Amino acid sequence: MLINTARSSESLLKLRLWFYGLADLHLIIVGGYLLSIDMSKDENPAVREYMYTRWRLITIWFNLISLFYFPICFYCDWKELKGQWDQPRVRILRQIKDVVMTSILLPTTLYSDYLFWRVWNKDPGLIGPVAVFVYLPTWAHHSLHTVSAVVIIMDLLLVPRQRPESLLPGLALSTAFVSAYTIMVTYNYMHGIAVYSILNIFNTPKKVLLIILAYIEHYFFYTVQWWVLDWVRGDLHHAKEKIY
Repeated sequence: MLINTARSSESLLKLRLWFYGLADLHLIIVGGYLLSIDMSKDENPAVREYMYTRWRLITIWFNLISLFYFPICFYCDWKELKGQWDQPRVRILRQIKDVVMTSILLPTTLYSDYLFWRVWNKDPGLIGPVAVFVYLPTWAHHSLHTVSAVVIIMDLLLVPRQRPESLLPGLALSTAFVSAYTIMVTYNYMHGIAVYSILNIFNTPKKVLLIILAYIEHYFFYTVQWWVLDWVRGDLHHAKEKIY
């Protein structure tokens, strides 16, 4: 699953330092604002319960991962800028962050953001209790489900990662993450907690189809990122010859 990353120029490193710093600051500000919202006194019990259910949302999961991912990226780039690219700790952290980014963060963020806006524009009630969204301003939705996608795509384009020898290990890790999340949601549903309102609306075949589509879309975004990087680097012919 090793992912090689080429060295970056000084100007690109400085740009990324600003980028990661601002991205993490944005998450901290948005997170602090959202956590300060108190729904515990709402008359609707579904809204009060949502204060605890929200920690199970996939949006929270990938944003929490991002919250720790960005400082690691900042540290690695800062070390590279100081000429300490080859330090053992830096090499390990760089490998971890690149694997997490390509196998978990990018596929999950793009899948979640794309799904959120599809469902939101159809019926917000499929996501959660409609009364919950009264507490959330429009900009908060965009911070969580638009800015996150833009940031992850910018990260993909700004870091000179190279296609691994095989995509299968990365796909396996992505599968493990989706499976872990699916198991968590299923466990909660079996114990009377519907993480998403749509689970109380769909019948079993539709729920199974929803799970299958989650895997397919994660695989799609995981694979497409390498085609994008090959295209950016003018190596599309190589990409066609070596998919797996």
